[in-house]
Amino acid sequence: AVVEAFVRLHEQGLIYRGEYLVNWCPASGSAVSDLEVEMKEVDGHLWHFRYPLTGGAAADGRTHLEVATTRPETLLGDTAVAVNPKDPRFAKHIGRKVLRPFPQAEIPIIADEHVDIEFGTGALKITPAHDKADFEIGKRHGLEIIDVLTPDGRIDCPQCPELHGLDRFVARKKAAAMLEEMGLLLKVEEYDNNVGFSERAHVPVEPRISMQWFLKYP
Repeated sequence: AVVEAFVRLHEQGLIYRGEYLVNWCPASGSAVSDLEVEMKEVDGHLWHFRYPLTGGAAADGRTHLEVATTRPETLLGDTAVAVNPKDPRFAKHIGRKVLRPFPQAEIPIIADEHVDIEFGTGALKITPAHDKADFEIGKRHGLEIIDVLTPDGRIDCPQCPELHGLDRFVARKKAAAMLEEMGLLLKVEEYDNNVGFSERAHVPVEPRISMQWFLKYP
């Protein structure tokens, strides 16, 4: 019955296979459904840091964009910084580039109305491989998807040997320390963060790109 149902749905184009962002449990090494994720409030931190503008200071004197994140280790997979096109602070900088500090690369400043002008700094680092909202923004803008985590939750980025192979939580502290050493860290705030935990292994899940089967509901 399972095979028959699968084949019928596949022939109708309702079952398909593709890469998508799923809840990934590093401890069990598997994707978990939304129903298997338990949200918990966790004491964390919010790191504010600079993304330097390339090409020198802008006409308005701005030399960088300030972004904030609870997961500085995901900076390795950033492929853009997004701002709201209606934000007068940043609209003039859309199309320019900023310098990702490690591994060093120029990435674009893009316009997306998903960015909340009133929330945070108004500039949002975009990591399509490791955040659901970022994944959707990345699809809209055709951004590269860079997966920087192994299935067991370690950093996979040989271009950044200081972090490559480290556990994700160890890498978080190390990445923050590297930003501070580079003079890019602006401030650190205490932050109560809602984090999804896997019901299977009771560890924080990671949004992660995975090849999965999906079912469309017309």
